[in-house]
Amino acid sequence: MNREQLKTLILTLLIIMSVVFTQQIWFHSPIAILQSEASSQERQLKNIEKKKEVIMPKRGIVSFGNNYHTIISTDIEELWTASKVILEDFFTGEPEVISTTYDKYRENNRLKSIELEFGKNISSVLVGSVFDTVDNKIVMNIKEVKKILIPALNRGVIYIVGKEDHVYEVKLDNHQENRFLLALIDDLQTANHIKYYPLFADVDNYTVMPLSYQQSTPQVFVESNINVENEQMVIEEVKSFFNESLDFVKTIRETSGAIVFMYGYGEKGVRINNRGRLEYTEEIRNFSSSNVVTALEIAIEFVEDHGGFPEDAYLKEIRYEEKKGYYFGFGYRIEGLPVAFNSGNLAHPIEIEVYGDKVRSYRSLIRKGKNLPNVSPTNYTLLPQKIIEDHIELLKADYLADIEEKDLLEEKEILNYIERNIAQMELVYYDTLEDARIQLLIPTWKIKINKRVYYFSSYDGKLLHSGLVN
Repeated sequence: MNREQLKTLILTLLIIMSVVFTQQIWFHSPIAILQSEASSQERQLKNIEKKKEVIMPKRGIVSFGNNYHTIISTDIEELWTASKVILEDFFTGEPEVISTTYDKYRENNRLKSIELEFGKNISSVLVGSVFDTVDNKIVMNIKEVKKILIPALNRGVIYIVGKEDHVYEVKLDNHQENRFLLALIDDLQTANHIKYYPLFADVDNYTVMPLSYQQSTPQVFVESNINVENEQMVIEEVKSFFNESLDFVKTIRETSGAIVFMYGYGEKGVRINNRGRLEYTEEIRNFSSSNVVTALEIAIEFVEDHGGFPEDAYLKEIRYEEKKGYYFGFGYRIEGLPVAFNSGNLAHPIEIEVYGDKVRSYRSLIRKGKNLPNVSPTNYTLLPQKIIEDHIELLKADYLADIEEKDLLEEKEILNYIERNIAQMELVYYDTLEDARIQLLIPTWKIKINKRVYYFSSYDGKLLHSGLVN
């Protein structure tokens, strides 16, 4: 074989190798890229659906007319789904938004209607995003949604309570009447339900109270999602915060039983205490501003990537933090009742701070049902008004301690103040946080009177906790 033939052979081999490698690039790599893109899109769609799930009312108050109501917490999803069918037309259409009075709101609330109560500082743009619209007449005119009132005989009018309790009437022309909501209210009225009534309407307080409570709510055994004594579980839980590797992460076990994982010189860290409360922090130096929708999507993606949301989770509070950041607080329900606790380090079961496209902090304490039978009570649930009556001396003393003017007031004036300022009343599962990982949740009446919130056992009326609120 001469030199020219050798060159030809080598050139031929190079061409064949080039074709083979090109085939590898053009036929195999695009498949991997397409698979990666498909997985990313699937994940994005999943997070969008989760966003729509957590943006929901914390409870619904159904009016049967003549000032009789019932409160829906357990089946709020069904009520919310039915309400969305009507609300979608208002958020995607061209309604007229005008200011109105609280008296007009009350006038419609006395008739058959559904009142949806949302969490604290819930932006209207987030509620609009549930209907895939963030630029509409409602968002332009109303920045915050506290409550939405939908009259049962809906004829193109709903009412929204916004920031500082400002009331808006939202009118939609050419609206198709929907009687499904009326049918739902009628079904609830004929079914077994707790009747509520505004007992203090004579002093212009329309907070509804149960007339009777012939139902028993059991105590529930729960345990924390994270068992700090299970080292392998803790490691698996923590690895996701450090790109699945703890090679350069320092581990410290505190005398309290908590475990701390620290990367670098405190740039990133995770702490899990003996109850299973997790706290993640990351130092953020540079970040750009983001809107509340994007920030919530980032928060949801982060939670989903690090353990996920508990069942029946919902958005409870939003705060705009300094330096263009957002705080999101999430709650969840167990057996239909909201879970509540009091901790100096944690206001809600899940808290997350988003700055730009980065998560600065994430805190959570999630309980799950333990495979133990519930503890059935021997008596029915006490009425909250009976509990208020039994603790009236405590309430009077707290009122006198909280007021700025220390002038002597007549007892009748103090009692009138308490009746006027009962702003919230709901049954919750209260976590006393007394035990470590395993806890017995107690059904508790949460009663808010002006600046203070009280937690009373629904079994015997015992005060479990009280404190000032913002």
